[in-house]
Amino acid sequence: MQAELKTMTQEQIKEFLNAQRVGLLSLSDGKSAYAVPLGYSFDGKDIYLTIGNTGRKMDYINACRNVCFVVYWMQDNFGVKTGMSYKSVICDGVLEQITRPEAITRTVRQAEKHLGFPEGTWNGLLEKTLQNPANSPFWKINVSRIGSQTVGDFREGPEA
Repeated sequence: MQAELKTMTQEQIKEFLNAQRVGLLSLSDGKSAYAVPLGYSFDGKDIYLTIGNTGRKMDYINACRNVCFVVYWMQDNFGVKTGMSYKSVICDGVLEQITRPEAITRTVRQAEKHLGFPEGTWNGLLEKTLQNPANSPFWKINVSRIGSQTVGDFREGPEA
């Protein structure tokens, strides 16, 4: 059986990105690739991330700010007699560090809400960041392209 691939509408993409909590940030330093799962928030246009200022991620970010961010959903027991339904959204863009105090505060509040935390949960991190905004762990992917794909009720085998 051939899977019927569909593209989501812009509204479906927004709903999907707002319903999910974790995506995969893909980076390149020009020689090799590196990907890491991260919690995110989405404002309807761009993706917001919290990234520690040290380690392998930062080595790659310092080498190249062009990134790809993938968010996907797969049905429970994917492929195990239940079919192979999934959805994915792929966002290409450029990472930008958020350093303006008002933008940092807005990003923190948006992340708390999207990730299901009560407002104020990240106040300690916010206060620490506002003491030295140039060293902010908050980043935005300025999304330049979004693609999507969905497969529903796809099954293979004798029962298909």
